[in-house]
Amino acid sequence: MVKDKIVILGASGFIGMHLCKKLVDKNIKILALIRNKHSIEAKELLKMNVEVLETGNLFKKKFFSKDLSKIKYLINLAALAHINNKNFKKKLYNLKDINNIENNIIKNFRNKNLKILHISSAKVSDKIENNLTDYARVKKNGESIIRKYYKKHTILRPPLVYGPNVKANFLILMKAIYKNIPLPFKKLSEKRSYMYIENLTDAILLILKKNHFIGKTYEISDNCMITNEKLVHFMANALGKKAKLFYLNPKLINLMLIILGKRELFNKIMKEFIVTNKEFISDTGWKPPYHYGEGIKKTCLWYKRKFRI
Repeated sequence: MVKDKIVILGASGFIGMHLCKKLVDKNIKILALIRNKHSIEAKELLKMNVEVLETGNLFKKKFFSKDLSKIKYLINLAALAHINNKNFKKKLYNLKDINNIENNIIKNFRNKNLKILHISSAKVSDKIENNLTDYARVKKNGESIIRKYYKKHTILRPPLVYGPNVKANFLILMKAIYKNIPLPFKKLSEKRSYMYIENLTDAILLILKKNHFIGKTYEISDNCMITNEKLVHFMANALGKKAKLFYLNPKLINLMLIILGKRELFNKIMKEFIVTNKEFISDTGWKPPYHYGEGIKKTCLWYKRKFRI
């Protein structure tokens, strides 16, 4: 196992908090780089005896307040969330600064022998450039920057990651199921891949254990494909509810989302999206320790406890 201190960029995020706990449990020393040292997450990290360094807004070029040029290991989890075409049209993001997370890595981690584990997104994997979302283009460009400057890298491309403390669409879906809101997923055959947070952190731990920084990029997931209908049934059962589903033509769903200004949501929840572990398993021998059914149960149990249901 790694004996040197590991720097985690984006440590206060959903994946970062889970990963820090796992590494601390393995007695691995961590330097957590976070945006705000006064945040709730920062306080939780300090309770874990994790060293914290405030970076501020990573979308501005900057030198950090601590010399990191001799650091040997970096895990980059930082990302700009909720990027979509609408936000770009409103000029909420400056395109030339959009990859400053990676630019700041280069600026502050000047050890060319740095071993970097870069968490990207399975959305980058589409071979047709025009099919990529703005979020995927940003992630793809970030990957290119890492490959160019650091030979000793591994890039992981997970799909949607879920688990306790999850936010965004997965949390919205749990809330809808618990509130008995009917959902238009009946008789839809499209399957999607997901990744339970404990599976992802386990894979990261294996990479560190095997020192597997060989300049490769891997897609990674729970290795299970599930329809939205089956997912809702699993979640409803775990929440102690009965799934309420109805059929609605996907073309009509797409039209409604376009009218509501949420065109990209259709691709996120309705289109088939399969992510395979084949190459990562072949190279490392890794197998996900949790079945997706178990991951969903644990996530729903957290939801019930969190909201005191």
